[in-house]
Amino acid sequence: MQARTVVFLISAAAIPAIAASPLAAQQSQLDVHGDYSHAVSSGTNSWGAGVALPVTWGAKSSPVRVATSPGFDWTRESGGGPSQESLGLDVTAQPGGNSTVTPYAGGSASANWSTGTGKQWEGSRLGLEALAGAQITLRPDKLSAKLEERYGYVSHNDHMWTTRAGLLFSL
Repeated sequence: MQARTVVFLISAAAIPAIAASPLAAQQSQLDVHGDYSHAVSSGTNSWGAGVALPVTWGAKSSPVRVATSPGFDWTRESGGGPSQESLGLDVTAQPGGNSTVTPYAGGSASANWSTGTGKQWEGSRLGLEALAGAQITLRPDKLSAKLEERYGYVSHNDHMWTTRAGLLFSL
């Protein structure tokens, strides 16, 4: 299955949740984060950074809110190895309310390219991840921090544990 098809299917699956909530009750943010990944079998490590545009759907008073987050990430293997570019879509669920710490969990599908010196493959490959994290409000309706763990793989590659830490700016 092509990566674009999976991203489209995840987007289509999110439409009922989005349509069920009032469009006025949404929160848009700019997510700027750093990435650290560890390959399970090979033991290689990668570092990088990314940007995403999360939109949380539904009223804050809803018992559960859904967030969709298209994003781009770039990572490079430690020691000057190949780099990887990823264009993906995260879909997560989180409790409603006005808590200072908001946990969330969900999944991600992405298209991935190996680039740079010693690139590992040609063209794009599908990536799938499960993710869980927490968003910490630093300044209400202005600034939050996040810490997130991901586990998944890019098709025909090693499974990876990825830690993301970043800041979210309200738009």
